[in-house]
Formats: sequence, C-alpha cells, structure tokens
Amino acid sequence: MPEEPASGVPYLPQLISQALNLVMDDLLHHLVETGHGDLRPTHCLNVFRFMDCDGTRPSELARRAGMTPQAMSELVGYLERCDYVRRVPDPSDGRGRIVVYADRGTHAAEVATTFFADMDVRWGDIVGRDRLQDVKSALADILGASSPHGADTPKASVL
Repeated sequence: MPEEPASGVPYLPQLISQALNLVMDDLLHHLVETGHGDLRPTHCLNVFRFMDCDGTRPSELARRAGMTPQAMSELVGYLERCDYVRRVPDPSDGRGRIVVYADRGTHAAEVATTFFADMDVRWGDIVGRDRLQDVKSALADILGASSPHGADTPKASVL
C-alpha cells in the first residue's frame, strides 16, 4: 500500500473520505438531537442522497446506490414504516411506483439543509470564506469535468 506523500499531508482521496466521515457523523448527531434517532448512515448515503425531489423509482435508487433491488427495498420499507418516505404511483407510468419524501423525511431534509448552511459558516470561520469558496469551486470544476461512468446525479436531494 502506498505511503503518505513526503509532505506528510494525506492523499486527496483520504482527505475527502475523512471530511465525508466528519460531515456524516456531525449530521447524524444533529439528526438524533432533532428527533431523528432512527436514521442511520446507510439511509442518508444509499437512499436520500439518490432521491430526486419529484420522486425516484426504487429500482433507480438501487442502481444509483450500486445495490440490489431487494436490499434497496428493505431500506425503503424501513424508511416508509418510520414515515420518512412514501411509495406513490409514478405519474409518468401508473404501473410503477416512486419513492417520495413523507412528513418526517421532509422535516429531516429541512434539518439537514440548516445543518449544511451552518456547516458552511463554521468551516468558513476555520479556513476563511474565500478559501472555502475556492475549495468548493475547485471540487465543482473537477466534478464537472469528470465522467462518472454513466452514474446519474440526483436533481436536488439534501440528505
């Protein structure tokens, strides 16, 4: 396994992974504090982040998350029982169903939106607003120039 660069600073993928872990840990702690203690990292990482605002078919959620439809069905079923999501008829094809936010899911998304806005302020206070904006712009440029091997990016889910 390759060692850290001579500078002692971890490689970029390690930093991105550590930052994601920090964000997820802080977000989940905040969700617990606001009455969403039944959410787990897998719900945020494998369901909510792949949901389109107007709803997404379970099979598409499974494809985007890289998991089996059966595994996705279990996650969606749990979230449905906890009132985070609902399965409703697909308006574009009445035979299919889509997953949309339910009341608690909408509330959790609002909590997450506030959390992320506060995180931007906190991180800006640590490194400076201009430097944080530079990081965000650089990552947006990298992502915009990359081909994610056919993966679709959801339109605007927060969690």
